Amino acid sequence: MDTLCNDSPPCSSSMYSNGLSMCENLHDQIKVEPDFHCPSDGNGYLPPIRPDHFPQSCRLSHYNGHNPQMEYMRPNHSSSCYMDGRPLCPKMSPHYSGESPPSYSSHSNYGNSMQNSLSCVFGMQRPRKNQGMSIWAKTQLLPPELLKHVSSMYEGSQIPIEVRHYFADWIEDQPWGQIDENSSNQQDQSFAQQLLNKLIEELESKAAELPQQNEFFILKLKFQEVASQFRTQYTQRPMELVRTIKRNLAMEESLVHQHENPDASPTETPMPAFDKDKLIMSKIENIGIQITEAEKMIRELSHKQEEFTINYQKQLQINSQINQTHSDKYLATLSQEDLMRVTTETRKTLEKQKKNLEGVLAREAQTIASARVEIAGKLSNNFECLEEVRQQVVDQELIEWKRQQQLAGNGAKIDPNLLENLQKWVESTVDLVWKSRQQVLKLEGLCSRIPMQLSDGRDDVVSTLNSKITSILSSIVTSTFIVETQPPQVLKRDSRFSARVRLLVGGKLTIHLTPPTVTASIISEAQAKLLLRGPNRRPEHNCGKILNNSGLMEYQPQKGELSIEFRNMILKTIKRAEKRGTEVSGTFAVTEEKFCILFQSSFHLGMTVNELQFEVWTISLPVVVTVHGNQECNAVATILWDNQFSEPGRMPFTVPDQVPWPELVNLLDTKFSSLTERGLTHENKQYLATKLFGGSIEDNFSQKTVSWSSFNRDPLPARNYTFWEWYYQAMKLTKEHMRGPWKEGFINGFISKLDSQRLLEKRPLGTFLLRFSDNFIGGITIAWLAEDNKTGKKQIWNLHPFSGKDFQIRGLAERINDLPQLLTLYPEIPKHVAFSRFMTQTAHHQGAQGTDGYVRHELRMVPDPEMNGMAGFTMCTENPQSPQLEINGRDSPGTCMSPQNLQVYNTPDAGMDLDQYHLQELPGSGMDYDADSMLEMNDFSDINLSSFLETANAVLGQNFNNNTTMNSMNGSS
Repeated sequence: MDTLCNDSPPCSSSMYSNGLSMCENLHDQIKVEPDFHCPSDGNGYLPPIRPDHFPQSCRLSHYNGHNPQMEYMRPNHSSSCYMDGRPLCPKMSPHYSGESPPSYSSHSNYGNSMQNSLSCVFGMQRPRKNQGMSIWAKTQLLPPELLKHVSSMYEGSQIPIEVRHYFADWIEDQPWGQIDENSSNQQDQSFAQQLLNKLIEELESKAAELPQQNEFFILKLKFQEVASQFRTQYTQRPMELVRTIKRNLAMEESLVHQHENPDASPTETPMPAFDKDKLIMSKIENIGIQITEAEKMIRELSHKQEEFTINYQKQLQINSQINQTHSDKYLATLSQEDLMRVTTETRKTLEKQKKNLEGVLAREAQTIASARVEIAGKLSNNFECLEEVRQQVVDQELIEWKRQQQLAGNGAKIDPNLLENLQKWVESTVDLVWKSRQQVLKLEGLCSRIPMQLSDGRDDVVSTLNSKITSILSSIVTSTFIVETQPPQVLKRDSRFSARVRLLVGGKLTIHLTPPTVTASIISEAQAKLLLRGPNRRPEHNCGKILNNSGLMEYQPQKGELSIEFRNMILKTIKRAEKRGTEVSGTFAVTEEKFCILFQSSFHLGMTVNELQFEVWTISLPVVVTVHGNQECNAVATILWDNQFSEPGRMPFTVPDQVPWPELVNLLDTKFSSLTERGLTHENKQYLATKLFGGSIEDNFSQKTVSWSSFNRDPLPARNYTFWEWYYQAMKLTKEHMRGPWKEGFINGFISKLDSQRLLEKRPLGTFLLRFSDNFIGGITIAWLAEDNKTGKKQIWNLHPFSGKDFQIRGLAERINDLPQLLTLYPEIPKHVAFSRFMTQTAHHQGAQGTDGYVRHELRMVPDPEMNGMAGFTMCTENPQSPQLEINGRDSPGTCMSPQNLQVYNTPDAGMDLDQYHLQELPGSGMDYDADSMLEMNDFSDINLSSFLETANAVLGQNFNNNTTMNSMNGSS
């Protein structure tokens, strides 16, 4: 084997000269890798082997030796990188798509000779930080139709695909995401410049190491050319390189995700944004070329008609002269000699000229007629191409943007560049449409100057062109009046709200020179239906009154945008629909009634006011109008359901009554993630399914459907609240008080009491986790493992749930820190590691005195010292897992540490506890009730305060009197 260990890498150029047969036979015997890990070797590696140093018998037949190193390289220790199992050396193919091979280690007898062959390319593919397949490796496994997108992307991105392939790992290992390519920050600029310089250095280094022979020479020249190109093109604009690479990587990841998750995407795979922009702009550019040709044809027709007019005038002169030669009055004035000459030679000459001119005019007339027909056909074809682009831009891309905007209302991501691309496409298209319309007007003018009837019975297509192009123009203008920023979809009366409306064609058709006025009004669902049935069905009356609802559109020259932003609209009144007998009464009827904001404007195009008059309108996404804060929860449910499950082109505002569970849980996940920065795990989703359908988290719920009633009308079994109300309050609690711990994954959240017990029972004492309460809406509890002092057995205890009001007094991290018996967050994270960073309240040393002379104090959560067995957090003896009645007038052990009996003390002087009596939390608490609205709804004039005071004295007795006395003393002090 010593003769095999030479200083050449595997898969050298000799393999190319001999074809693939040698490599295939060789692959059958060994795993050809840059480095072979050999357990018997001193440093763990066998130096790379040059294939042409293998004996011929080894290359062409099976190797039957028993050398341990060769045994290690037998086929059972290797695998093909191709999915069909072809025995091709994986590192030779430029389409290699397996995991990145290891880089060459520094071998004493090997040096850098590895990089003196094509295999130096593999040296560029460094070890991945994670050992999974790289993005580029996965990209190469895409089907041909998706690979076309990749190829076209790199063709137009100024980054050759060879660079992406051979420097794949280097590119993917760089922290591109840490650079904001749209920022002018000097630090970002400097970072981008460093990456550019490093990439150029890598290219030049690899180019210098490649030999100038065979296949390496082309690759060497390619790397040198690209390095020079990058230096010239990006040195002054390094952010452009960053932007291009980030966009390419994002597109690759998107295609890979679509390929690996076909069920998660539409049936038709969407084209990547870069390819889409390139395709649409290419179509527009081609149409622009055709329109330029049509303009040239119209100019030529104009010249031909001018020549025809001149010749026609000549013919009229000749006819006049001929008529004059036949005039007796004229002939009488001539001498005999002149008379003979006029009647013979002059008449003959004039008749000949007339005949010639008649032939010329006939030919010119035929040419003009043919030119008109040809131009009309050219324009008609251009209109068809413009209509095709209009359909793609307006009927597809604009509708897709509106759909993304609708889903963004549920928390989904939206492409921030899509609207800017849309405006670019729309402006480019409408510019060509306007030019085409001007061409039609010119053609009509030429035809009117020289009217002509087509003798062969052909239709005069010129007369139909104007209506065609005007229809296209009208469709684009009216469809691109959009709501750029939607008003809040849960709209509270008397609250200020904003919206932004934009006209995408405003910068191209001189509309901005006389900015139009936009007016906003609120209409009902029934009025929206009438509006969509016809242009003359606009509502005469609004459903409410909106203040500050009118203004002029403003043009921003830097962005080329014509828009208006309503910043201070206020809904003062609302008129609701009359309730029918079949409708649900009460809160649900109010929070399920949908309205929308109607925006209207008018303007004209052309040289005169009456040439093209447009009246445009658009409606917002549906809104639910609320009066009280306690309606928000159900109103949000109505909006989320509408945004997620409405079909494009629906009649307002129709939605299905039942939806598949996978789609609904995706909605719940998206909304939770948008508010808390982390979505739901698979276990969380399964637990939510059990809340609706029952069963266990091991069941398959993919075929289940959920009705609107079960989602937000019917209470959960044995509960007085709906599924959505429970979920909404958990989401609200997390967003407002626990976002940090949830984002870091320190809160299990959606897990049942039984499952939390299964997780904790095998962990050490003091292990705890946090989960949302099953029976306390908007509450989170702490479950922990402790030992029963009486029985010595381990038991799972559940703290009475904390609500948002509790966390307003003292935060979650502080409360966990207050309880020394909670040691380790499940599975094994010390609690100080998990929660110390989220503590916001500063603790003072006991007895420390401030500069103002007062002794500092702090709030702490401690166990009730009178609880049975709670000294030192001694556990209660009763089973905390089952519901229990009160024992000796105290709380059951299952709730022995509720916020009501975990008292808050002032230290160092905690002798007086004035907060030992708490109002009982009601289900549904934590909602945002409007105190002013409640005062309007209720009449308190009949309340007798004395009766309440008598009851308080009878119930509280001496404690009430003592506390009253103490309060008086405190007040006097």
